[in-house]
Order: sequence, then C-alpha cells, then structure tokens
Amino acid sequence: MTTRWVVVIVPFFLISACAFAQTTPVAGMRDNTPAVHAFTNARIVVAPGRVIAKGTLVVRNRTVETVGENISIPADARVWNMEGLTLYPGFIDLSSEYGLPKAPEPAAGGGPFGQQQQPQQQERPKGAAHWNPRMKAEFDASEEFQFDEKAAEKLRSQGFALVLATPQRGIFRGQSALVNLGEGAASDLVVKRRVAQTVSFETGQGFGSPYPNSLMGLIAFIRQSWNDADWYRKAWDSYNRNSNQKRPEANNALTALADALQRRQPVVMDATNDLNFFRQAKIAKEFGLNMWIRGSGEEYRRLDAVKATKIPVIVTLNFPETPSVEVPEEALNVSLEDLRHWDAAPENAGRLEKAGVPIALSSAQLKDAGTFLAQVRKAVERGLKPEAALAALTTTPAKWLGVENQFGTLERGRTANFVVTDGDVFSEKTKIRELWIDGKPYEVKASPLADVRGTWDLNVSADPEQSGMLTLRGEMDKPTGEIRWRGKNLRLASVSYSAGRVAFTMATDSIGWQGTMTMSGTVSSTEVYGVGNRPDGASFSWHATRKEPPWAEPDTTKPKEVKMASFPEVSPPGEYGRLKPPDQPQLLFVRNATIWTQGKQGRLENADMIVRQGSITQIGKNLTAPTNAVVIDASGKHVTPGMIDCHSHTAAASINEGSQAITCETRIEDVLESDDIWIYRQLAGGTTAANILHGSANPIGGQNAVVKWRWGSLLDDLLIQGAPPGVKFALGENVKQSNVQRPTGRY
Repeated sequence: MTTRWVVVIVPFFLISACAFAQTTPVAGMRDNTPAVHAFTNARIVVAPGRVIAKGTLVVRNRTVETVGENISIPADARVWNMEGLTLYPGFIDLSSEYGLPKAPEPAAGGGPFGQQQQPQQQERPKGAAHWNPRMKAEFDASEEFQFDEKAAEKLRSQGFALVLATPQRGIFRGQSALVNLGEGAASDLVVKRRVAQTVSFETGQGFGSPYPNSLMGLIAFIRQSWNDADWYRKAWDSYNRNSNQKRPEANNALTALADALQRRQPVVMDATNDLNFFRQAKIAKEFGLNMWIRGSGEEYRRLDAVKATKIPVIVTLNFPETPSVEVPEEALNVSLEDLRHWDAAPENAGRLEKAGVPIALSSAQLKDAGTFLAQVRKAVERGLKPEAALAALTTTPAKWLGVENQFGTLERGRTANFVVTDGDVFSEKTKIRELWIDGKPYEVKASPLADVRGTWDLNVSADPEQSGMLTLRGEMDKPTGEIRWRGKNLRLASVSYSAGRVAFTMATDSIGWQGTMTMSGTVSSTEVYGVGNRPDGASFSWHATRKEPPWAEPDTTKPKEVKMASFPEVSPPGEYGRLKPPDQPQLLFVRNATIWTQGKQGRLENADMIVRQGSITQIGKNLTAPTNAVVIDASGKHVTPGMIDCHSHTAAASINEGSQAITCETRIEDVLESDDIWIYRQLAGGTTAANILHGSANPIGGQNAVVKWRWGSLLDDLLIQGAPPGVKFALGENVKQSNVQRPTGRY
C-alpha cells in the first residue's frame, strides 16, 4: 500500500485571527495591519486627579500602549497633533435603555406615591416560566440588544463610550449588559453579559389589574420572590444530593436570581422618590443583597439616612423646570415641597459626594440625553467637585462593574476609550470634538481644518487700488470681526466657518456701495482664496495672506453668578417641616393641671405630673419639681392620655391589593408614608398612636402596623416595636360587590 501524506498549509492571517476573538467567517482577505496612533502635545487626564499637562498617548490595536511625557513615538504610528486639546477617559453610564425594547407607555394619570404604573401585561414567556408574567429575571439584555445608530450618536456626543443596557419591562426585569457605543454587530459591541439583576417598583394598571396592582402588593411580591429563589436553590441542592425525592419544578426566573441572592451579582433598583429609596434599602438589608439604587434626585433631603444604608447611588440629573408662579392662580398650584425641590435639586450630587455616599452619574430620566453634560455642569456649579464628577463617570462605574482593569482610565493596557475636548469638559464653552471607542474615532463636532482667526492682508479684485485688512477673533468655529476698507471699519454682520470655508456679510454703505456685500473663501494656514458679491450683484474674487496669527484675548465676560439653595433642608420637606426634632427634656414637670388619668385615680383637679425620659413617673398634688426640670404651668388646662385610633388608614401609600381575594402577605409597614401631612393633623387633634389597617376590598387583606405619630421621622421610626401583629379581615359590602375576584357573595 502506498502511503500518501496530506500537507495542510494554514495561512498566517487565519492563525492571527484568534487575537480578535472573532467567530464570524471573514469574506475575503482579513486585514491585520496594526492600527497604531500617537496623540501628541495633548493635555491628558489619565484618571481623576492625574493630569499630564503636555504629553503623548500611544494606542495600538484598541489598547493604550503607553502614555506620558517625552514618549518615543513608534515608527509605525500615525501621528495626531492634539495641541490645545484635552483627552479624558470615556464616560460610562450605569443606567440606560439603549438598544433594548422600550417600556410600555404608563397608564393615564400615572401611579400614586411614586411607583411606576404600567398597562396590564398579559403576555406569558415561553419555556419554564414563572407564574407571574412580570417576573422576567431570566431575561438577558445581551440576547435582545440591537445597535441603535441615532441613540448611540446622541450618547457619544455627551462623552459616553459605554452604557449598561438595562431591561425596561416588568418588576424583576432581568439582567443588564455592558455595551459600547461604537458601530457594528451586537456580538462585537457587548462587553460584559449578565452584569446586574434589575428590579423595579412597577405596579399594574390599578384596581382589578393582575397581581400585584398596588405598592404594598408589589413589595410583598418582591420579598416573596427572593424567599422563593432561596427555597428553589436549596430544593435543587437537596435533590441533586439525593434524587430519591420529588424533583422540584424548573423555573428559569428563580434560577436566574441565584447569583444575586448570593451576592455574586448586584441588584439595581430605581427609586422614584426618597421614601422608596428606604423601602428598597430595607429589602436589600433583609436579603443581604449587593444593591445599587438609581436615585430620584431627592436623596439630599435625608443625607444621613441615605449614607447609613451604605448603598451606592446612581444619580440622575433630571432637575425640575422653574415653576410658573407669575400669576396667583399658577402660584397656588405649586406646593412648598415643589419649590424647595426646584431650589435644591441641582445640589443633590454634590451633597451626596460630600457626605461620603458612593455615586455614579447617569443620563437616565432625561427627556433628551443630549442635555446630559449641561446638567453635569450645573451640578458642578452647585457644589459637585469636578474631580468627583469625573470619577462618577469613569473610575467609579468601572469599579462597580468589575471592569476597572479595562476601562475608566487611560493607563497602559486599558481599552482605548477616550474623549477629545477643546477645554475643560465641565466648562460651559467646552465642546467635545471626538470620541474614540476601541481605538476607533467617532466625530462629534469637527474641528476647523485651519484656524481662521488673526489678521489678514486683504486684496479685492473689484477694487484693486485699495488694500484692506481682515480681522477675525472669538471662538475658532464661531469667529467675529471686521474688515478695514477704504479707511472705514466694516463690522461683519454674520460669520460662519466650517470644513475649511469661511463666509461673511457686511453693510458697505459707508464706503459708497449701498447695501450688503457677501464674501466666502477657502482657508489654509497662510492664505484665503475666495469670491464675493457686491450690493449691485457684481461678482469679484479676493485673496488674503496671514499677517498675524490668532492671539489670546482676555476673557471680558462677567463671572456667572451661582446661587446656592436658599433654604435649609427640613423634614418632612414640605409644609410644617422641621430643621430638627424638637428638644426632648430629660425631666418634665406639669403643674396645676386637670389630669385625666384614665386609671384608678380618676380625674385629678389642680394636680402635678413628673415625666422622666419620656415616661410618667409620678402624678399627684403639691409635688416638688425636680432639679433642672422643664416646668409647664397648666393652670386652667387639661392633660389626657394621647388618643389611639384603633382603625385608621392614615399615612399609607396604598390600602388595598385588589387583584386577589386573599392578600395577607402584604404589610402596611412597607407602605407607611412618614411625610403625610395627616400625621401633623392627627397630632394637632390629640391622636398620638394608631392601628393602620389594610382596606376592606379583600376577605383577608394584609398585615397591620401599630404606629406612634412622630412628625418628621422616617418610615420604620413610626412603628411601635413589640406591638401585637394582626391581619385585616373584611366581610362587608366591598367584598360582596367586587367583580374582579372571588367570592362575590357571602356564601
């Protein structure tokens, strides 16, 4: 038998393909030419607080090869002179709907008390799905992500190179994906999959819509789901150890929650108001979750309490518009709380950072993502340190995401994501010129090919015996100036300059040409050649040679007056709020009162009472006031125990979970509204404690909360610890007449 040998020659370009980790077959020859760029003479912000005044950044194949001063430029590099420009690390947005299906439109009127309210969602996912269609924890954003050119361009214009694409549908919405904002197939743009589990306070469309349709039901559902996920994991662990038992059901959603429950994956929730922030923080504490909260912009109201949660905050910058109060009717519709928020909201980020709360900045909730940088600059004006703002857009989100070795700085080995600006990025006049993503440039605002500013000797063919001078100043791409011609200064009425062409108009009446003259030309570094039209329609050519280069003009603009918030924060933030809780005397002596003891002593006339550290220690006549006691002369007045309301719905954000007949899993304590003005009014009427109950829509409603009214406190501070628990049952007309649940009668 003849032995035959087959020799396979593998081209080098196929072997080197592994460097790009690409699985899609290439049509034609693959180009593996190294992409090497050297950016010289640039101001380089390597990281927040680390600035090279004039240095060089070398990028090779999407990666920073070296950065510093006096860098040797590689022979194969394309050199870019960045004189007058600044390089920053590319920004990272930790909350974006970019590239994913949009959320359904909210129901008319929106949800009460800050929860998001969505239309009924009856669709049911395929496969081993959860019983509730709004439980979508298994959703993987990387599987649905699609490049969106228009949205990417808008975000790049604000300096963003990476965004966390966040699911927008459901209560448990699924797992976000880190994607870059370059162009290409989704497989090339997804940087990291399954970054964080997203959970939202999204209720149904209202009473009668599927469970849950109230804030109390929503929180109960979230808590139960975490408990279910923990049981599910343990049940499968037990089954895998011993299969001689009933096999647990398959549930993709509960499987997907395992990593978050064991702190291997962060959980991101969106707080639509400051009290929801604390409700979500309570869930995080109960289940030991690694939680980030996308804030409402109201966190400044209770800084100490926010800091105490130790939860990082994704700060939104959707500051309220100036309220309309110019006429009395409009002014009456603006609450004191709204006015205070308008006054203080731009300081939210700065106050959080100063308090030591970890923050990242996001474009989420803005009507137009293209206004993001303007909002950041406003936050910087109002107290956020520029270095802290840059960290909140670069190193901080990179660290939270666990990608700090790839992104967030311009150090050696990092991905070449960087922003090119013509000044300090947080300065009002600064423009972003380019954004480089994975070593590829994306133009934001083109720089002029040459600087047209300066002075130029001018000759016009229409008037060859006269020479003139053209002077241009101001901003490079929006210059202003004048022409000196026939002994007259002709102010340029309009000037435009882009793509190497300049055009301007001027009135020429003063030199004998009645009307307006137009001129335009092509600019190089030393000359301008152009054409023009006289007022009478005659055309001409013109030529200018540079006489003097651009010069630095003194900044004559007046410093912008920045007004900080006018009023100190009070709690609650609206009417009758307090700067701090009232002083609590250690000793109180009430003298000469009529005291209704409601005990064996009955009603005492002209009696005294001693209170020590909040507890009554003695009642009687002719008592001696303790030393250092605060004395109240109650002559002609009555003292009674505080009244207790045994059946109240005061200060609850939601009352009924109307989707099911039995909802005893819901808890009033989850939806207490500590800022409710009726707490103040109850105290004014003498009521000091109450039993807050679920409504009467269900035969078996929810768990009660026994509270002591404490005006200005936080949610859990209202609860009376150790009070006996209870559940609301109802057998009245509300239950019988309901047409959305069973039973519908008393049988």
